[in-house]
Amino acid sequence: MNQDCACPCGASHFTVAGDPIERFICHCMICQKAYGKPFADVTLFWAVSVALPTGPSIRFRRHRAPPAMRRGSCASCGSPVINLLGAPRSFALAFIPSQNFPQSAELPQPSAHIFYDRRVADIPGGVSKFYGYWASETHVTRAVLGAFFRQKRAA
Repeated sequence: MNQDCACPCGASHFTVAGDPIERFICHCMICQKAYGKPFADVTLFWAVSVALPTGPSIRFRRHRAPPAMRRGSCASCGSPVINLLGAPRSFALAFIPSQNFPQSAELPQPSAHIFYDRRVADIPGGVSKFYGYWASETHVTRAVLGAFFRQKRAA
């Protein structure tokens, strides 16, 4: 995948060149607040797949103690642009709102609803639903580890 992405207003641009690890729907309270919606549709990539701009178009702030998530929002419209987790950069993850991809048909279908116990409304369908912190975090961790080991075998 190689796409030039942007926030909804178009002021914050970045490029993603790499394979997505997973796409999921997050119902946690943090995402509800950050996105101003009942859930966040997020696609997960290795951070090295993302080329960020050098200017101040994306404002980053830290969220919580280690492992600290750096949440990036557009300096113009305030919309979520990208969230970065981890260091060094070669092992860091990039959580990108799926709405920021112009060719969303290239993205995988969402594989899970995480933090489903925090949902605002039931979501019908056969996509897996994970309730609570540990189940949700375990699901995402398994996806990341699976992608890591697939990447190592291919190298």
